[in-house]
Amino acid sequence: MSEETTFSLAEALAAQKALREAAGADEEEFELADVIGMISEEIDMLKEQGRSESDIAAMMQKATGKPVTAADIKKHYVPADERDLWDEDEDEE
Repeated sequence: MSEETTFSLAEALAAQKALREAAGADEEEFELADVIGMISEEIDMLKEQGRSESDIAAMMQKATGKPVTAADIKKHYVPADERDLWDEDEDEE
């Protein structure tokens, strides 16, 4: 049996960007709440290492140049049990 092909995040984003450009579509943009939801697993990892919401917000600001606060992290963070429901929804499709 052959191994399933896997992609790093950078590779997946590069493929998406190339396809959107080929299709003449604008770059996709996400609202802050959606981004925090998407990176909630990484937020968990950092919290397990003792990082605060303020630390995480500062990392996001440094990486993106966009304003992010600890309150934003607290408000839009998606707990693991809710993220698991996302996976269940994908399995049903």
